Amino acid sequence: MSQNKSKIAIVSITNTGTKLGASVKKVLSDHDVLLYAPSRIADANVDVSIEKGEFTTTVQNLFTEMDCLILIMATGIAVRTISPVIEDKTTDPAVLVIDELGKHVISLLSGHVGGANEWTTQLSEQLGADPVITTATDTEKVASIDVLAKRLNAWYPNFKENTKLINRKLAEHEKVYLYVEDYFLNEIPTLNGFTKIPKDEISESDDAPIVIVSDQTDFEKHDNVIHVVPKLNALGVGCRKNVTYEMMQTNFALFMSMHHLAWDSIAVIASIDVKQNEAAIQYLANTLHAETEFHSAEELSEVDINYPSSEFVKKTVGVGNVASSSANFVSGNVVSIEQFKGKEITMALSHK
Repeated sequence: MSQNKSKIAIVSITNTGTKLGASVKKVLSDHDVLLYAPSRIADANVDVSIEKGEFTTTVQNLFTEMDCLILIMATGIAVRTISPVIEDKTTDPAVLVIDELGKHVISLLSGHVGGANEWTTQLSEQLGADPVITTATDTEKVASIDVLAKRLNAWYPNFKENTKLINRKLAEHEKVYLYVEDYFLNEIPTLNGFTKIPKDEISESDDAPIVIVSDQTDFEKHDNVIHVVPKLNALGVGCRKNVTYEMMQTNFALFMSMHHLAWDSIAVIASIDVKQNEAAIQYLANTLHAETEFHSAEELSEVDINYPSSEFVKKTVGVGNVASSSANFVSGNVVSIEQFKGKEITMALSHK
């Protein structure tokens, strides 16, 4: 599972189920987990008591608030309780059902995007239970495009239509071509079912769909291509004080265009801490739906030695190369392309 903490609610309705819930909570101790149970059976392990008549409302509220909902009860009760609040596979949380004896862990809802299949596999292994997973790609032991994209925090167009198309073909063992940039391969758990091709064969393929996993944009136009854009790049930015929004977006557009990079590939924008109130950096991050990180000169000096240094910049802020050092520091990798120097703005990029 992801290293980020998830919000998880465990709901039981019997004494036996509550004991199991406490065990499940221990297994998931790396996450933010709360155990719910009716007040009539609540014990010291229960975090939140559910008052009489509040069961349905409580579970439905948790459905909208949590990343994962684990229901220790009969599947029928679980289905009837959450059915009014189910909306869309792209937004619904993972929902698991476990029988009160812990013999079966069922991936009930949001198996791929919500991560229910992963939670089910993990809990089954740690509880010694049988996992019940019914999504076609998993039962056929092939990859799926939505899980691949989730691992890369990636975007691709027409999510529902393309997910249905590609996953159906993979499950039926039809041909689906795949090109992946080398630097993303380590992030993908499995490519089973895909037919990998090199970049120079993309235009030579037959009518089978082609999935391209790349942060680059210099691909020829093809009707059967689905371009998956991983959001894993770190953009380092150095700038003079009070640069305008127009200056920032113009320089960014030029930088990305020069290197044929997709705008949506930027996950984080980084700079030195003295720039944390720079409005244009915040504006760019907001435009790209990217996070921001600002680090001290002392921190950036750990990697600053790897890049050409400006004595003026070093005298001003304490390090000689803000853009490259910032990108390097937050990603843990050296910059992958030459630093861009625009008017009052520098930019560099590295892969996280």
